[in-house]
Amino acid sequence: MNQVVAQSPKETWGSVALVTCTEALGFDYDMQLLLEAVTAQGLLVREVSWDDGTIDWSSFDLVVIRSTWDYHRRYEQFMKWVSDVSSVTTLRNAQEVIRWNTDKHYLSEIEKSGLPVVPTAFATSTTDNWLAELARLILLGDVVVKPTISAGSNDTERHSSIESASVHISSLLSAGRAVMLQPYLIGIESEDETGLVFLDGVYSHAFAKGALLAAEKNMSGGLYAEERIASREATSEQLLIGERTINWLTQRFGKLLYARVDLVPGSAGPTIMEIELTEPSLYLALHPAAAEQLAKNISREMSTGHRS
Repeated sequence: MNQVVAQSPKETWGSVALVTCTEALGFDYDMQLLLEAVTAQGLLVREVSWDDGTIDWSSFDLVVIRSTWDYHRRYEQFMKWVSDVSSVTTLRNAQEVIRWNTDKHYLSEIEKSGLPVVPTAFATSTTDNWLAELARLILLGDVVVKPTISAGSNDTERHSSIESASVHISSLLSAGRAVMLQPYLIGIESEDETGLVFLDGVYSHAFAKGALLAAEKNMSGGLYAEERIASREATSEQLLIGERTINWLTQRFGKLLYARVDLVPGSAGPTIMEIELTEPSLYLALHPAAAEQLAKNISREMSTGHRS
């Protein structure tokens, strides 16, 4: 397990865990930058896997989730870990946020708030109207089907026929997983998806993400689909939606150490695809000041001991 320690132990004043999963070691491109930036703040910092049974989580003053990209495979175990860690130290983002954000039913709440969200229908093993909804959507174009609890585009597919979509939905439901259906927004193929990164509620930077479902997915280590990422200047319209979203989230949960708002081009303007508050890649290398700013926020978190 990687460990970064300040050069002089006398200069350190707190300990931080940056949490990943075993399979993500070497794949989290943000990790080394953040390890170095947190160390520069005079903090002891370690990169640790969430399911490492040898870790005494109470020995850390702050535990920051970063790349726990396998959580959806063992969701109940992961949420128990979140609860256990929260009972002995400070976890960021907080337990309430993680529980809410790891199930994409949250999109319904976001939509009810008046924010623009990609239209989403949900299906479970106890609902019987999903076939009618699928038939309605497929008449309008391709349909995206994915589990409500997932990460890295695992088990996410684009369908152009009701037959293939039905097989996919039925397979997920048979496995006891709730399912979401969304129209495929074709504009993403020419304009890309835009991710807006916020640190402690303040806008940091944006990036462009290529249309993942426009071609066959390339899964990296089985954890996530490889994506084309590039720096991007967010438009004023995108920033407005991002700021409105963060303001709503802050009212709902208080300030968030990190947040990512993913937007796609919709018929009425930028539209929320999802909100990443659990284990988002922040693409810190695209914005040189971002790692330092996040580290400063972590340091401030340590000095205050709580968040508003």
